[in-house]
Amino acid sequence: MENFILYEELGGGSSSVVHKGRRKGNLNYVALKCSDKAKRPEITNHVRLSQDVDHPNVVRFYEWYETKKHLWLVTELCTGGSLESVIKRDGCLPEDTVRKFGWDLVKGLDHIYKLGIIFSDLTPSKILLDSNGILKLGNFCHSKTESETLEDFLSLCCEEAGDEKYDDLKKRFQGSPAYMAPEVLEGSETTVISDLWALGCILYHMYTGNIPRYYSFLFFFTHQVTWFAKSHAQK
Repeated sequence: MENFILYEELGGGSSSVVHKGRRKGNLNYVALKCSDKAKRPEITNHVRLSQDVDHPNVVRFYEWYETKKHLWLVTELCTGGSLESVIKRDGCLPEDTVRKFGWDLVKGLDHIYKLGIIFSDLTPSKILLDSNGILKLGNFCHSKTESETLEDFLSLCCEEAGDEKYDDLKKRFQGSPAYMAPEVLEGSETTVISDLWALGCILYHMYTGNIPRYYSFLFFFTHQVTWFAKSHAQK
């Protein structure tokens, strides 16, 4: 990482931090995510699935590095932060904005589905906003391919996790219940359909400013999916 210059911290959590940065001799800024090595299963899965994805509504992956204590991801810089932070600051968003953001997500999801990728844990915290106001899918750590079962996926992750037990790893990869389709909560595999349920939850969250509750969300989900189908059938 000696070839990179780090600037201000953009965000982070208990086991990772994201900096604005650039490679020495290059004036193009990037995001540099520094994670504990305990996050190796998640990071390697993100790299596995995102490295060949190139779409305006998906955060571009460039490269990754391993140092003595950390794993580093180098990705496209999105200065607008996460959709989660936007909702927290603004509360409910105008209907036109919700529809515009929703269409960004539909285009990004459509692209990864054509590549055989299921996002699996779509939440506002995993969606980023760039400087032009475009939403991008930004975190594939819990994603999988369409042909993989949860057991297949966790077996791959166990190879990266070393001595960590299967059950412990499974708990780490559980999705976010507020955005999870009912069948997934009951133990079924994540699919395109469960991703679309999560998309509806996010639309509801943007429009109302509230975490979705099942019955009120179900009405909103049906209305919005119908609107998308009619509005963009010819696009």
